[in-house]
Amino acid sequence: MATTVTNFDAALKQIYSASNLAKTTLSRRPLLAMLPKRSDFGGRNMPIVNVYGDPQGRSASFGNAQGTTGTAPSNQVSVDDFLLTRVSNYSIAQVGSEAAEASKGDAMAFLQALKASIDGAMNSLSNSIETQLFRSGTGSIGTVGAIDPDSDGSTTLAALGEEEDIANFDVNQVLVFSATDGSSLRAGTLVVSAVNRSLGRVTVGAAYSSVTTDGDFIYAQGDAADGGSNVCISGLSAWIPSAAPGGGDSFFGVNRSVDSRLYGQYTDQSASAIEDGLITAGSLSARVGGNPNVAFINHVQQRSLIQNLHNSQNYQTVNATTHKGVVSDIGFRSVAIQGDTGAINVVAANKCPAESGFMLEMDKWTLATLGEPVKFLNLDGNRILRSATADSVEARLAFRGNLGCKAPIYNVNIQMPAV
Repeated sequence: MATTVTNFDAALKQIYSASNLAKTTLSRRPLLAMLPKRSDFGGRNMPIVNVYGDPQGRSASFGNAQGTTGTAPSNQVSVDDFLLTRVSNYSIAQVGSEAAEASKGDAMAFLQALKASIDGAMNSLSNSIETQLFRSGTGSIGTVGAIDPDSDGSTTLAALGEEEDIANFDVNQVLVFSATDGSSLRAGTLVVSAVNRSLGRVTVGAAYSSVTTDGDFIYAQGDAADGGSNVCISGLSAWIPSAAPGGGDSFFGVNRSVDSRLYGQYTDQSASAIEDGLITAGSLSARVGGNPNVAFINHVQQRSLIQNLHNSQNYQTVNATTHKGVVSDIGFRSVAIQGDTGAINVVAANKCPAESGFMLEMDKWTLATLGEPVKFLNLDGNRILRSATADSVEARLAFRGNLGCKAPIYNVNIQMPAV
């Protein structure tokens, strides 16, 4: 098997070249794809400089401007640094050693088995990254809406609090729960045995009542803050919260409560038509000097937007980017609406929470990572390793990084109409 593993490591290097890796990980994940990126996130942290106030040494009176008469103004720029820190996310692809041995006479069979497993692991990791980029960092992926025993009594079905969150669930996923978002976990786990994506319902192989209850927040095991520090990406909902931070706020070392330039804007447009709410959000950004150019909403909201506009919609294509620049062959169809400062491309994303929208000035954001966003862990040069705990060979994939914003005020968190 040693020869087989060594030979196929070289083959995988070609299969997962930088361009092919981008196509595998960025396609169908618009926020991950479109965010500006840098891959040099080394050191303990990365300062993200935010200027939130201009010098106030200005007056019709020279003495007041200079600060020599009356109360002296601050003649210094108001600036603070978000000290961005990295989080990690892992995904493992395994192929049993028996399959590797049995395919020694059929090189292509083993290569196909490896590629299928690695592609699946990449999809799992990329989907997790896309989900986290929209959320607050606590690790939650949905809530329990209603628990109903199955007809045979052996399993339990749960309708999610938000049906569209079903995009975050998969068979064999291990789930944990807490009463509030990010709080200490309840004891026990449940394993997903079936997913009904049409109805937004999850089936597990044990009684829910022993582990969770209606209204609980749901996490994939290992992702929950569990009453402590967040271990997931601080996404859009963290940088642009729906409520103003309190005086004790410390977000990457910055007390944001002193000025909303440090935490962006929120608007409740739940009672507005979708297009009206988006236009209002764009105008709120423009009012403070912003130039928003992209909005992300869930597919269910995009569907309503297109239906409301009927034949008056204008479609455009927006492209993915890597740290090397625009990727011309990965694009996303958008509905363009007219904002105060120009066209805003509204893009549908299935990982965006259904009743949230995010109006962004994209060049103010950076997905900063240590290497590629999705990469092989191969410090020894080998993409394929013998598993230390199982009769298998494996490939280890990881994300190391976080999301940063250098001007939150130009971005808006939108409460969308109920769906």
